[in-house]
Amino acid sequence: MLYLRLFHGRTDPNQDMDKWGSHGPVFGPYEFIHSAYAFSLELGNNDTCDELFYHDEMVYYNGVYYANWCMFDERTFKDGRYQRTVFEPSKASLPKS
Repeated sequence: MLYLRLFHGRTDPNQDMDKWGSHGPVFGPYEFIHSAYAFSLELGNNDTCDELFYHDEMVYYNGVYYANWCMFDERTFKDGRYQRTVFEPSKASLPKS
Protein backbone atom coordinates (compact mmCIF):
# COMPACT_ATOMS: atom_id res chain seq x y z
CA MET A 1 0.00 0.00 0.00
CA LEU A 2 1.12 3.55 -0.79
CA TYR A 3 0.92 6.90 0.97
CA LEU A 4 1.26 10.42 -0.40
CA ARG A 5 2.79 13.24 1.64
CA LEU A 6 2.47 16.90 0.62
CA PHE A 7 5.03 19.46 1.81
CA HIS A 8 6.68 22.84 1.10
CA GLY A 9 3.27 24.53 1.22
CA ARG A 10 2.21 28.15 0.99
CA THR A 11 -1.21 29.83 0.96
CA ASP A 12 -0.28 32.26 -1.84
CA PRO A 13 0.85 30.43 -4.99
CA ASN A 14 2.83 33.52 -6.07
CA GLN A 15 4.81 33.77 -2.83
CA ASP A 16 8.59 33.74 -3.28
CA MET A 17 9.96 31.08 -0.97
CA ASP A 18 13.37 31.55 0.64
CA LYS A 19 12.72 28.86 3.28
CA TRP A 20 10.81 25.59 3.39
CA GLY A 21 7.06 26.00 3.46
CA SER A 22 4.55 24.21 5.65
CA HIS A 23 4.21 20.47 6.12
CA GLY A 24 1.06 19.07 4.59
CA PRO A 25 -1.21 16.08 4.96
CA VAL A 26 -0.38 12.42 4.46
CA PHE A 27 -3.04 10.50 2.53
CA GLY A 28 -3.40 6.76 2.21
CA PRO A 29 -3.30 3.87 2.07
CA TYR A 30 -3.75 3.52 -1.69
CA GLU A 31 -3.08 0.76 -4.20
CA PHE A 32 -1.84 3.22 -6.82
CA ILE A 33 -0.83 6.86 -7.24
CA HIS A 34 -0.84 8.25 -10.76
CA SER A 35 0.15 11.65 -12.12
CA ALA A 36 -0.98 12.79 -15.55
CA TYR A 37 0.58 15.75 -17.39
CA ALA A 38 1.07 17.66 -14.11
CA PHE A 39 -2.70 18.23 -14.17
CA SER A 40 -3.79 15.89 -11.40
CA LEU A 41 -2.74 13.19 -8.97
CA GLU A 42 -5.06 10.19 -8.80
CA LEU A 43 -4.96 8.24 -5.54
CA GLY A 44 -6.80 4.98 -5.92
CA ASN A 45 -8.00 1.71 -4.52
CA ASN A 46 -10.18 -1.05 -5.98
CA ASP A 47 -13.28 1.00 -6.69
CA THR A 48 -12.50 4.49 -5.39
CA CYS A 49 -10.23 7.26 -6.56
CA ASP A 50 -9.34 10.51 -4.79
CA GLU A 51 -7.97 13.32 -6.95
CA LEU A 52 -5.71 16.29 -6.27
CA PHE A 53 -5.14 19.04 -8.81
CA TYR A 54 -2.14 21.11 -9.81
CA HIS A 55 -2.04 24.91 -10.00
CA ASP A 56 1.15 26.33 -11.55
CA GLU A 57 3.12 23.15 -10.84
CA MET A 58 1.89 22.97 -7.23
CA VAL A 59 -0.60 20.52 -5.75
CA TYR A 60 -3.58 22.19 -4.05
CA TYR A 61 -5.36 20.98 -0.90
CA ASN A 62 -7.36 22.85 1.77
CA GLY A 63 -6.20 26.37 0.93
CA VAL A 64 -2.53 25.48 0.58
CA TYR A 65 -0.38 25.06 -2.54
CA TYR A 66 2.33 22.39 -2.13
CA ALA A 67 5.46 22.52 -4.29
CA ASN A 68 6.61 19.03 -3.31
CA TRP A 69 5.17 15.61 -2.69
CA CYS A 70 6.56 12.17 -2.03
CA MET A 71 5.15 8.69 -2.15
CA PHE A 72 6.14 5.88 0.20
CA ASP A 73 5.14 2.43 1.39
CA GLU A 74 3.53 1.09 4.58
CA ARG A 75 6.84 0.45 6.34
CA THR A 76 8.04 4.02 5.78
CA PHE A 77 4.66 5.31 6.98
CA LYS A 78 4.98 3.37 10.24
CA ASP A 79 8.70 4.10 10.74
CA GLY A 80 8.16 7.81 10.10
CA ARG A 81 5.32 7.98 12.63
CA TYR A 82 3.21 9.99 10.23
CA GLN A 83 -0.38 10.95 10.98
CA ARG A 84 -2.83 9.97 8.26
CA THR A 85 -5.24 12.65 7.04
CA VAL A 86 -8.67 11.59 5.78
CA PHE A 87 -9.03 12.87 2.23
CA GLU A 88 -11.96 15.26 1.77
CA PRO A 89 -12.81 15.91 -1.91
CA SER A 90 -14.28 19.36 -1.16
CA LYS A 91 -10.86 20.50 0.10
CA ALA A 92 -9.20 19.43 -3.16
CA SER A 93 -11.22 21.72 -5.45
CA LEU A 94 -9.13 24.52 -6.89
CA PRO A 95 -10.34 28.01 -5.95
CA LYS A 96 -12.19 29.94 -8.61
CA SER A 97 -10.03 32.68 -10.14
